[in-house]
Amino acid sequence: MRLKREQVGYLTSKIMTDLLDEKYVKIKKSDIEMVNFMVEDFVLEQLLIEDKLNEEVRNILEQHRTEMYQEGVNYQEMFKMIKRRLIEERNLVI
Repeated sequence: MRLKREQVGYLTSKIMTDLLDEKYVKIKKSDIEMVNFMVEDFVLEQLLIEDKLNEEVRNILEQHRTEMYQEGVNYQEMFKMIKRRLIEERNLVI
């Protein structure tokens, strides 16, 4: 996760404020805190999905480290390629 939990909380509050101010959504005042919490939880969950995906890509690359070294494969380029392929295969939005 590239963001700290506090940063996600701040961003979530900002998004909620903007959505309410621009009247894109209507939420009862009594429900704002609960909806804000739900949105924050969703964002954190999505960030964790990407973290898990990155870890999976690193594990795949580690399994093929020797071959990659022998063939002179660029780690970063291969990381991006594998990640992109997994995202497409799993229909993820990241």
